[in-house]
Amino acid sequence: MIIDSNLVFFDNVTKADNADGTSDWVPLTGFLNPGQVGPIPIHICLSGGLENGESLTFTLKQADSKDGSEEEAGSMTVKGPVRAGGTVAWRFIPRGVTKPWMKLELTEGDNLTSTGSVFAAIVREDLTGSYQDNTDLLIDKGKPQYQATA
Repeated sequence: MIIDSNLVFFDNVTKADNADGTSDWVPLTGFLNPGQVGPIPIHICLSGGLENGESLTFTLKQADSKDGSEEEAGSMTVKGPVRAGGTVAWRFIPRGVTKPWMKLELTEGDNLTSTGSVFAAIVREDLTGSYQDNTDLLIDKGKPQYQATA
């Protein structure tokens, strides 16, 4: 997976690391209306998963600039069980994103006891779909290759 560090909301973040649950601003300043240009993949992964009855809420905020007034672009609550390493929330940036600066807010539910961290970023390709049965997509010298995982 190729990731631009400017497009990472959270990287291995736990509650102790980020007590207020808010990421830094992520710029998509090359787009006039990011949610309208086609599917831009977003990847949110829980390293520790969630147990039954636990929940996390992800809220995507947007603004015209880093210092501008922010507004909500979408919100999603994820309820357990979710396996460790599970991908949650949106698969693509919501179509409601109309401004070039985004940040992600994470709110823990009342019953959260699972340990683990959150990774969230805008990514180059959709990482949740399967390319073929029992294969992973491998990029070699700019060309897609399929590699068996079984």
